[in-house]
Amino acid sequence: MDTHGSRPLEDLVQWNGDLSELTRNTRSARHCGATSMVTFRRDHAVAAVEKVLAGLADPSQLVDWAQAVHFEDQVEIEGEHQDLLTQFLFEVSTPELFAPVTREICRRWLHVLQASTASGPGSAQGALDRPPAPRDRAAARTPLPPR
Repeated sequence: MDTHGSRPLEDLVQWNGDLSELTRNTRSARHCGATSMVTFRRDHAVAAVEKVLAGLADPSQLVDWAQAVHFEDQVEIEGEHQDLLTQFLFEVSTPELFAPVTREICRRWLHVLQASTASGPGSAQGALDRPPAPRDRAAARTPLPPR
């Protein structure tokens, strides 16, 4: 463990390894009082979605990961993308309230997260408000709710 106690939490936020082991290590570090704040950034969300789209994890694992990150007290969300990342974590971690997490939903989130660096009509909010491309028929049946 590092001197600031953030390594287990950083590994969780970056999804570096087996999810059950990452959550166990984070709980253990927290129990020892050895965790410090870690920032959840847009690139963490992009990497997690890409992991599912590459077939390295399934959508249910993304839900579990998002729950673990979202409900971790020592995780702060990057200020520049706070609204978007909070929405991402909330929607992905609670598919029972929104749309089930599928590969199509992951593709849509990837597009939204990547568009978040843009401004104007191509921005993330614009991407959320626009209907998905015709190839995303599954996402069209389960659109993200209006904000």
